[in-house]
Amino acid sequence: MFPRDLALPGRSFFLFGPRGTGKTTWLRTVLPDAHWVDLLLDRELVRLTRDPGRFGEEVEALPPGRWVVVDEVQRLPALLDQVQHLLVRYPPRWRFALTWSSARRLKREQANLLAGRVINRRFFPLTASELGDAFDLEAVLRFGALPGVQAETGGDAARVDVLEAY
Repeated sequence: MFPRDLALPGRSFFLFGPRGTGKTTWLRTVLPDAHWVDLLLDRELVRLTRDPGRFGEEVEALPPGRWVVVDEVQRLPALLDQVQHLLVRYPPRWRFALTWSSARRLKREQANLLAGRVINRRFFPLTASELGDAFDLEAVLRFGALPGVQAETGGDAARVDVLEAY
């Protein structure tokens, strides 16, 4: 994993960024003890789609100060209403990290943006400072700076394969 320049906010936040920029990996690193809701898992998505209120019940059972990560929240925007309820009812009790791959889609779907209750952070492809000694301008110009592409050690053809799969 490449170290990222983003510092963990002290309050609840959205983490926007294209797929493959390392949002999930970064959150698992900086919040190893967080309560995790992974909406890429069908069982989680189905369970919470059937009863979004269950999410609120699970969070209310957590100890104060606990971080709650909802990964890929765009798959179930109704959870944002639950997050708002929890933030309004118990303002300082929990902090939420909510990943979403498209801010435009969030607005287009008229999802609850939690205005004033969470801040926005963004992940982009890797920067020169994040790549450090591994920074290769020619490679970045040819293949971009997605972490999966930069971590590929199989040569140019392997990097092209990763990009085509993106």
